[in-house]
Amino acid sequence: MTDRTAYGGQAVVEGVMIRGKDRVATAVRRPDGSIVVQREGVDSWSKGRSWMRLAFVRGTPALIESLRLGYRTLMWSADQATEGDEQIKLSPMQYNLTILGALAFGIGFFVVLPSLVLKLLFHHAGAASSHSSLAMQFIPSVPTFLFCVGEGVLRILMLIGYILVIGRMGDVRRIFAYHGAEHKVVNAYEAGADLTVEACKPYSRIHPRCGTSFLFLVFIVSILVHALIGVPSPVLLVISRLVMLPIVAGVAYELIRLAGRKRDSIILRILVWPGMLLQQLTTAEPADDQIEVAISSLRAVLVDEGVLQPEPEPEAAHPAPALGEPSLAPASS
Repeated sequence: MTDRTAYGGQAVVEGVMIRGKDRVATAVRRPDGSIVVQREGVDSWSKGRSWMRLAFVRGTPALIESLRLGYRTLMWSADQATEGDEQIKLSPMQYNLTILGALAFGIGFFVVLPSLVLKLLFHHAGAASSHSSLAMQFIPSVPTFLFCVGEGVLRILMLIGYILVIGRMGDVRRIFAYHGAEHKVVNAYEAGADLTVEACKPYSRIHPRCGTSFLFLVFIVSILVHALIGVPSPVLLVISRLVMLPIVAGVAYELIRLAGRKRDSIILRILVWPGMLLQQLTTAEPADDQIEVAISSLRAVLVDEGVLQPEPEPEAAHPAPALGEPSLAPASS
C-alpha cells in the first residue's frame, strides 16, 4: 500500500487539489453541476537533486513548489468554475512575477513588519526608561527572548486578523468549506475508510499536516531561532529574519511531517495543537457536494499512482485539458 501520509493538497475555487508522490489532480464543480478533473505529473525540483531531499533543507523548496502549483491550479479552477470563454494565460515572466509578488507580500507583512514594529516599541520603551541608545544594540538574554516572543505573538495576531478579514468574503468562505472537505477526505483515506460521501462525512475537518499548522509552527520555531541572534539594528534585524527564514521553514517542515506520522506523540500533539485550533478559522463544514469533489480529486491521484483501480466515469464528469501537458484519461469519482 502506498504511504497514506503522502497525500495532501489545498482548496481552490469551487474545488480541491490533491497531490500525491508522483501525480496531482484538481477537481472543480462547474456551474452546470458537473465535476471536471485535471490530472498531471509532479515536476519536482528535487528530482535529480539529492541535496534538496535532505532533512531541514527540503522544507523551503517544497514550500516554494507548493506555492507555484497552488497558484497555477487556483487560476485553472477559477476558469473552470466560471466557465470562462478563454482560460487566463500568463507569460512565464508574468507568472514568475506574480509568485514573487505574493511571496514578497507574505514575507513583508508577516515576517519583516512585526520585527520592525517590535523594534520601534522596544526603542521607545528603552527611551522612556532612560536607557542609552547603545543599549538597544545588545539586549541581555531575557529581554531578547521576550522580544522574540513578542514578534511571534504579533505575527500570530496578524495572521488571525488577516484570516478573519478575508473570511468575511463569500468566495473565501466557500474555499474554506472545500478546505474542510479536503481534510475530511484525506483523514478518511488515512483511516482506511471507503471513499464515499457518507463514509467521509464523520471525519474531522482538521488535519495535522495542514498549511495553517505549518505557518503556526514557523512562527513558534522563529521565536527560538531568532533568540540566538539577538536584536541588532533595524537593518540587520530585517536581514537576519530573511536569512534565517529557510532554516526556520526547514525545521517547521520536519516537525509537521513528524507530527503527521507520530500522531500519538504527546509532545508533537502539543506542538501542532495551536495550529490545528487555528484551522477552525481556515476550514468550514462542507456540504455533501463539496466532499464529492474532494473525493474525485483524491481518487484520481490514487488511480494514477496505481493505488486504486479505475472506475467507470460518471455521466456528469467531463475531461479537461491539463495544465502544461496533454489531457490524460478522465477521472473517476
